[in-house]
Amino acid sequence: MEAEQIYGVWAPPDALWSDWVAPALFAQIVCTEHETKLGEVDLSWFPKDLPERTAVVLDVPGAESFRLGAELAITRGFRPVPVINASPGPIDPQRIVWTAPSALDVCVVDMRGLVHTLCALTPKIGALALKEDAPPVFLLDNARARGERPADEGLFDNRWLVFPQDFPSAAFLQRHGIADVLLVQENSGQPQDDLAHVLLRWQEAGLRIRGRDGKPILVQRPSQFRALWYRALAILGLRRSSVGGFGSYIPGSSSSG
Repeated sequence: MEAEQIYGVWAPPDALWSDWVAPALFAQIVCTEHETKLGEVDLSWFPKDLPERTAVVLDVPGAESFRLGAELAITRGFRPVPVINASPGPIDPQRIVWTAPSALDVCVVDMRGLVHTLCALTPKIGALALKEDAPPVFLLDNARARGERPADEGLFDNRWLVFPQDFPSAAFLQRHGIADVLLVQENSGQPQDDLAHVLLRWQEAGLRIRGRDGKPILVQRPSQFRALWYRALAILGLRRSSVGGFGSYIPGSSSSG
């Protein structure tokens, strides 16, 4: 399946939340026809007393984020919205696709599991008859800012951050009947700093932010909240990709591009 077809499955033109599906991930991947065993997904923890129109934010490892999001789509009718604004790896200069898996050993953020899971789930998502205004489940990768290895010269630096512009506004969510947001992350407590800039704006506008257990979270003010220069300062040290989003080689003697 080619990149445009894959993107069309996750961002269908008639779906309410498609404008927030980040295209950077999809711009350079091609899914081959091979079976990937994903295993069962346990949703027994999912709070049972949430309003029907609750938005979910999954800030967990990338592959798990896609598995949980797909299970919520299949069993609960949520619309998965991948907000993965980064390249999964180096670009083949002859064709804009990610290169062989061995080449991805140079990536700061290892997105192989994420992409394999995305490919395995794409036919399942494409076969669902989800409502156009189905409540969203936003898919993130919690390793986005740190990666799995130091960002040294010669490596492909695909670290990235989320910004308020990457998500619907609180007013848009409220206009479509959403007043509650369920934040799912590996650890309890405060969200990652970049995500806190999003969630606090929602909270200030009246949205209720809840943790994985369904209990309210009071999002604390992150550094430089609402500062005009926040985005410019935040992306210092990150590298833009030629296909959009983030991702490129760190200059050095071992650099390949």
